[in-house]
Amino acid sequence: MAHELDSTNNVVSFANSRPDAWHRLGQSVNHTMTAREALEAAHLAGWNVRKMPLQVALEPVVTADGVSTPAPLSVPDHYATVRDNPIVPGRIDVLGVVGSKYEPLQNEASCDLLNALTDQGGAVFETAGALRGGRETFVTMKLPEAMTFDGVDGSKDRTEFYLAALNSHDGTSAFRFLVTPVRIVCANTQSAAIREAKASFAIRHTGGARLAIAEAREALRLTWRYVKAFEDEAAALYARPMDIDQMRAFTDELLAVDAATTAATKNTRSQQSRAIVKLWTSSPTVAPIANTRWAAYNAVTEYVDHYSTVRGRGDAATTRALRAVTIGSTAQTIKTQAFRMLQTL
Repeated sequence: MAHELDSTNNVVSFANSRPDAWHRLGQSVNHTMTAREALEAAHLAGWNVRKMPLQVALEPVVTADGVSTPAPLSVPDHYATVRDNPIVPGRIDVLGVVGSKYEPLQNEASCDLLNALTDQGGAVFETAGALRGGRETFVTMKLPEAMTFDGVDGSKDRTEFYLAALNSHDGTSAFRFLVTPVRIVCANTQSAAIREAKASFAIRHTGGARLAIAEAREALRLTWRYVKAFEDEAAALYARPMDIDQMRAFTDELLAVDAATTAATKNTRSQQSRAIVKLWTSSPTVAPIANTRWAAYNAVTEYVDHYSTVRGRGDAATTRALRAVTIGSTAQTIKTQAFRMLQTL
């Protein structure tokens, strides 16, 4: 499917408590969810992800005595990861090929750990789903903390914080958790690198993964520092004014316009730079924080999340939503670089 959500017989593995623009991945169920409700609504419960020995079938052998089929050959140290299909009883789906040290982590572990990590009232599950035939899953929880600035026009500029759990069942990536600030007025996902404040943690799918989950619980408790640190550094950007010439110089440097090696590349980067500046000067979502470095940062995030070019096949809005929570993506890198530059310029 274009949106890459897992689907069996037109039943999509996705649940969303509300239609958030930052995570355009399916239909809303219109209510906040508990861990169990999120798993069941998104058809993530009871997959029983497990390893099965990988084998090579051999061709039948014809002899004078008849036809016989040799026993399949085992592939040493290689296994298929499989799940029980959540829609069709008795059907088993192959998810990937892994090594002997790989240890599956069930979808229930995502919700269990998020529950344990929050360890406080007020946090609610907002989205959950599976992608790419069940090979990847995601669960997000909105935290009770929020950051609010008084806008120059009397309005409120609000940023909320989410905790996301991202897993793979095909051996392609670690079991990851991250804190994602989301500026609600334009649904921008923030991606700031905060000094000495951990915002993500990865757990490898190995024999020690269960121990690593216990360690992650302690490590991710420290991410609450990220929320406070992010608010402090965002407030510092909001307190620093910026004029149009500074904004143009910032976006040109951010996108390395002058470093372009061809005229076509320079023209493309210049257009992107001008688009960000235009958002900074005229976007109604930036207006409450106008003429500040915080506005500059949010013009960048708004451009990346909602207007930047999407390459490849599939739905553009969904692709942008996916890369918003993909560690190491170009979108994340640009946001992080913008935040750092605005602190030091």
